[in-house]
Amino acid sequence: MNLYTVEELEFGSKRYEQTLLLRDKIMRKPLGLSIKNDDLSYEQQAAVFAVFDGETILGTGVLIFEGEATAKVRFLCVEPNLQKSGIGRAILESMEKRSLQHGIKKICLESRVTAKDFYKKLGYQEYGEIYLMNQAPVEHIRMQKIL
Repeated sequence: MNLYTVEELEFGSKRYEQTLLLRDKIMRKPLGLSIKNDDLSYEQQAAVFAVFDGETILGTGVLIFEGEATAKVRFLCVEPNLQKSGIGRAILESMEKRSLQHGIKKICLESRVTAKDFYKKLGYQEYGEIYLMNQAPVEHIRMQKIL
């Protein structure tokens, strides 16, 4: 298994802007949408993680702290040709480590149904019904992990 270095990025930095391009490419454009229409102002207080190869972004994810004991994962995505290479796992594990450092006890996320097996392998459990997310109208399921 490859080892990847996960970086935590500063909101508004050049590398942060690259996360927007990757998220748009993978999670919005295929649905005929644009990430430019999303209100991402909350990310100023979030922890944004990414893996790069030199200056090329390979994967990213956003961790939002919700209250004292819960965090939420958003926008976890990896270049399609690099999926199943360990990048997503490395980002998620970095998010879990950061959460523990902040005293977080539970991580929640809204997974596309097509990605739920990835999260299940890493200890996340689904709950609730399948639904369509407003910002990404494809089937999603809520998932969580107690740390």
